[in-house]
Amino acid sequence: MKLHAADDGALLLEEVPPFLFRLLGEIAVRAASDHPRVEARFFPDPASDDELIEDWKSLVQPELQVLFQSARETVQADLRGASEHKKGVSMRIPKTHGDAWMSALNQARLAIAEESGFREKDMAAEVAPDPDDPRAMALFQLGFYGFLQECLVRMQDKTS
Repeated sequence: MKLHAADDGALLLEEVPPFLFRLLGEIAVRAASDHPRVEARFFPDPASDDELIEDWKSLVQPELQVLFQSARETVQADLRGASEHKKGVSMRIPKTHGDAWMSALNQARLAIAEESGFREKDMAAEVAPDPDDPRAMALFQLGFYGFLQECLVRMQDKTS
């Protein structure tokens, strides 16, 4: 897989193997998890005061949900714009979509970590993808998404 910044600040992904492109396609699905631990991680209670919690849930949480959904939709739209070639899939992440990708990737990573019960020591381990081991696959996916976040940050730093 090749990654580089375009002149307009977009992140270009070229020669993406089908396996990794499938993982990209799972970003929005993983990020939209309705697992109770994921919900609690995405929307923690801001205080112990019941009235403040209710205000948060009625005033702030719905807007966050809309922002999260919008980020996932942006990622899905960019993935639909990908093209397949002999050496793999090519696509671009426009500079203006960087924040949406960061959000969706972060949502997906948090969801994977919570659903799998990963802790820091788990996430620090280097793991090869093993289709027969769901935990190894989840760790690999978590690492891959983190790598993409790092690439997006570097791209934004170069074009700022």
